[in-house]
Amino acid sequence: MSTMILLKLGPLLLIVNLFFSFLAVAETNYEAKTKDIIQGELRKFIFSDGTKTLPSPVVLDMDENVVEIGSNNDILVINFWATWCAPCKKEMPSLNNLAENMKYDDVRIITVASGRNSKEAIESFFSDNDLVNLNKFRDPRGKIAMSYGVTALPTTVVIDPSGKEIGRIIGDIDWNTENIRSFFRNLLKTS
Repeated sequence: MSTMILLKLGPLLLIVNLFFSFLAVAETNYEAKTKDIIQGELRKFIFSDGTKTLPSPVVLDMDENVVEIGSNNDILVINFWATWCAPCKKEMPSLNNLAENMKYDDVRIITVASGRNSKEAIESFFSDNDLVNLNKFRDPRGKIAMSYGVTALPTTVVIDPSGKEIGRIIGDIDWNTENIRSFFRNLLKTS
């Protein structure tokens, strides 16, 4: 009797197996295109399954204006940080350098101070560290961070042009390396 059930379920099992095999291949396209580059601190990069479309971030600029950051057919890099977070402050100058080095590529890097961060503390930090290549946005209640599943700071979320999460890095890294620039350029080739 069990042989008969298996014979009847066989085609269904095959279809389900093929479906999930296809999803596994489709979901790792970015990962496949960058696997030779993933080394050093880039090993912290956690690829997502590529199916989750994230909401467009709605943040405040330094003048209290509400700004919706939409897709411009580029790779969007959102760094969630805080003025009180030592690892956040440590990585910010290298993120500034990455923004300078990628400004002619279709990679847009924004920073979002999440939670309680005074405008004065943000301005002072940016000024003291000469962070001229990064935008200053705020998420005072942490709503965008929560909607993105950010549970620790710093967290950097990388989003493809269609609004889907490519992946994220939780924690600080040195963004100012050729390896990281190559990583983003390969992501651009894939998108």
